Amino acid sequence: MLIKNAFYKELVGNAVKILTVLVVILPVTELFKLLEQATSGNIPTVTIFTLMLYGTLASFPMILNIASFLAIVITMNRYSKDHELAVWLASGVSSFYWLRQTAIFLVPIMITCGVCSLYITPWAVYKSEQYAKYLTKQNANMGLTPGQFNESPDGKEVYYIEKYSLSQGYAKNVFLQYTDESNIVYNITAKEGNVHNDNGMMSMTLFNGNRYQISNFDKGNIINLHFNTMSATLKQTYDPDRDKVGLGDRSMPTPQLISLYETSSSLRGALSRRISVFIMTFIMGLIAVPLSMQTSRVQGSLVFILPPLIYGIYQNIVMSVESKINDGTLNSILYVFPVHIALLAFAIGMTYIKSKPNGYFRSKNK
Repeated sequence: MLIKNAFYKELVGNAVKILTVLVVILPVTELFKLLEQATSGNIPTVTIFTLMLYGTLASFPMILNIASFLAIVITMNRYSKDHELAVWLASGVSSFYWLRQTAIFLVPIMITCGVCSLYITPWAVYKSEQYAKYLTKQNANMGLTPGQFNESPDGKEVYYIEKYSLSQGYAKNVFLQYTDESNIVYNITAKEGNVHNDNGMMSMTLFNGNRYQISNFDKGNIINLHFNTMSATLKQTYDPDRDKVGLGDRSMPTPQLISLYETSSSLRGALSRRISVFIMTFIMGLIAVPLSMQTSRVQGSLVFILPPLIYGIYQNIVMSVESKINDGTLNSILYVFPVHIALLAFAIGMTYIKSKPNGYFRSKNK
């Protein structure tokens, strides 16, 4: 009981420290990405914190995975360096005892990671996409700013209104530039116009103006069309019912993903990714135990190489199998489970080898 309490206390302490560092680093990384978008005008600066929060929630299973893995590696390595592990092994405490206690420690982390992966992450991704669409809609409000050239978020439209009356909807000296689906640029100028709001659809009726079709500007291929009256859509305000974000692989709720399992290979791949996240959290924690036990001097330097190396190999194999499921080469998520079973057997086998006097390297230094 004394060994167990000391072991759990150190494990939890290391896990909390690492988790705290990762929770600080990840939002900062998200912040730099969002600041780049904010400086380009794609999103308002006041929304950065909200999007950063959604991004952190979406990546929380990965943080838990890394934090638990590193906590076990650091704890077991410290026991080995301070010779506490050698004393306990000599006292009859087997390597499988540490593996069993680590498994108990990993169960609540795995459950938490599973809840996040299956439910919280899709919700956070959906909310982030919905909020981004809301910002895209609302950004078009800038097109009505008098005396300023403003560009739409997709870069296909430019607006300029010299004078604008919000109460009367009157605009004077209007310039619009847009690009159609054939990449033909149109410039529209008008001396005046009226702005209308029809259920969130902002449109403008222009009077006494010209429309210039620019298909090849360098060769002077410009078609001029004079008009007395023309209607143009300026922006569409955000409507929660009309502008619902379509559910993708990453944002679709897990129950719906399961119900549509047979309809799409990409949905099977998404479900496999969500399940693999918390399974990997448990198995990689078990693998960290034998890899971090130093039973000879030869292994001393390898403890800093083997755990991250095995982690990277495991993750890449799982991702390769999931890509095959995603593109339809493999038609079931069950194909990824042999990889998890093989790594679980590897963890148990390495623990058995570590219980032997020579460890898994025969060394004359013993």
